[in-house]
Amino acid sequence: MQITLYLIIGIIIGMFFPIQASISARLSSYSKTPLTASLIAFSLGTVILLIINLIVDPAGITVGIDFSYPLYVFIGGAIAGVGFNVANIILFSKLGASVTTIVTVTGQMIVGILIDHFGWFGVPSNPITITRAIGAIIMILAISLVQPKKKKDLTTTSEGEKKDNKITLIILGVLSGFLPPLQTAINGKLRVATGSLLGATFISFFVGTIILIILILITQRHLAFPLYDAQKNRIPIWTYIGGIFGIFIVTGNIVLLPALGSVLTTMIFLFGQMIMASTIDQFGMFNLQKRKIDSRRIAALVLTIIGIMFVKFL
Repeated sequence: MQITLYLIIGIIIGMFFPIQASISARLSSYSKTPLTASLIAFSLGTVILLIINLIVDPAGITVGIDFSYPLYVFIGGAIAGVGFNVANIILFSKLGASVTTIVTVTGQMIVGILIDHFGWFGVPSNPITITRAIGAIIMILAISLVQPKKKKDLTTTSEGEKKDNKITLIILGVLSGFLPPLQTAINGKLRVATGSLLGATFISFFVGTIILIILILITQRHLAFPLYDAQKNRIPIWTYIGGIFGIFIVTGNIVLLPALGSVLTTMIFLFGQMIMASTIDQFGMFNLQKRKIDSRRIAALVLTIIGIMFVKFL
């Protein structure tokens, strides 16, 4: 019964990913840079979490922190989160959405299996088996099905771009896929160090905010927060609230990892993502273009369920 509850929570939290991404994409269209949109989301999350912590559990971000833990426990999760975001910005422009998604999910499956098998970062050990490996492969196949078919998904910056550069970017994509499971595992360790779920989530958001500020100052030389669009109309308030969903995502990661393991947590989140992404496309939510659900997406959802069964129940 408890495992069923965790799976349901994981699916719901997974559904928050495309909602947050859609909101951030909308905000990015005004800010002209994904980094600024990410900073706004992280900043809002940080402020909300600070207020909640001060009211509910102030010790979680003050005297309750055990600083005997290694430095990576306090900053590693945030670095991994921001790193994955920046890598995606690069990869989407060079490889396209389809290839980027496939290679990063492949990386997530690989490192998730390793985290579970060896019990890294205090995660309960769950040795790899043939059925778990098959489940991970089925998940990758499902992701490849749900991506839109294009005649040429690999884009080039110039006609003379070498094939070796594409291979390098694909390798980078797989490596960047290592980051989300590492972020989740490290934040789980951070929860132990702070003795507080809310405290761990706040620290992750706060450090991520600082990192993004530094990146923006390096790349853009100044901080600019969009308030109006090109026609001088006020930007809709809802475009600023992506950070609220980020709070649930990070918190959910910390809660579910010890219970489900890295691989199953990733798969459940991806299943929720596909459900909500299909819903957003079907109804054109968040002022996005409508795209009808086709047989490929339905097949991907079915394959995901089969993959989850292989990992957890077989």
